[in-house]
Amino acid sequence: MRIYISADIEGIVGVVSRDQLMPEGFEYENARRWMTDTVVHACEAAHEEGVEEVILSDSHGNGESILIDRLPDYVQVVRSWPRPLMMMQGVELGSFVGAMLLGYHAGANHASGVLSHTIGGTAFAEVRINGTVMPEAGINAAIAGHFGVPVLLASGDNVALEEIRERIGDIVTVPVKQVYSTQSAITLTPAVAHRRIREGVKKALSRAGSAKPFKLENPVLEIVFRNRLPAEYLSYLKGVERTDGYTIRYPGDDMVDVSRFIQFVVGYNSRLTF
Repeated sequence: MRIYISADIEGIVGVVSRDQLMPEGFEYENARRWMTDTVVHACEAAHEEGVEEVILSDSHGNGESILIDRLPDYVQVVRSWPRPLMMMQGVELGSFVGAMLLGYHAGANHASGVLSHTIGGTAFAEVRINGTVMPEAGINAAIAGHFGVPVLLASGDNVALEEIRERIGDIVTVPVKQVYSTQSAITLTPAVAHRRIREGVKKALSRAGSAKPFKLENPVLEIVFRNRLPAEYLSYLKGVERTDGYTIRYPGDDMVDVSRFIQFVVGYNSRLTF
């Protein structure tokens, strides 16, 4: 068997504030270690159930948060940016029994959730597909679904997991913290969280045979920005419609097309150098 894992950091056990999100933060090294350990325990549990290969996407920040020298030999890692499939790059390789979303968070427009946002950090106020508000998990589940891969499990805070179930269905979820506010939660210890991750992975794999991919046909993407200028500039592109001062609409051919468009929006800068 082969599984796919996409790992973010905001929904990882113990992570509650911006001090833990980027290398300059005083507790970033702890957070990336908890993130790495979460992934390792998930991989080990899957391996115990017969999984022979794991494709892992390091999906947070610069895409280089996971400590890869601590990963099992049967894991391969997608790192850094840009990527056409964003947080799901590698899922196109095929032959996966399912995907798992570790350390996920609620969407940008949600009234609750720890460190809630959607892909563009502070740039996006809301993302909708076919009129439905989508958090990162919903977008990523639809990308996986394009390739026939069902999402089997998600971990994160209680608010994020409720939102995920509402969007993509009754998957196995592993809550590792309960939300108090945008930057506060009551959290499990890493040891307890990792035990529950292992249990969740094994339960999810036992249900893999009945899991169905989450598919969005003829996806129409809408992005609501927090500022006006992004909507202004993007409206100059063929196929992009500006529907109000802050919102653009893009009818995608499929979820791969939508993913590539979002990656362009968050990554392009005419002053990029390399």
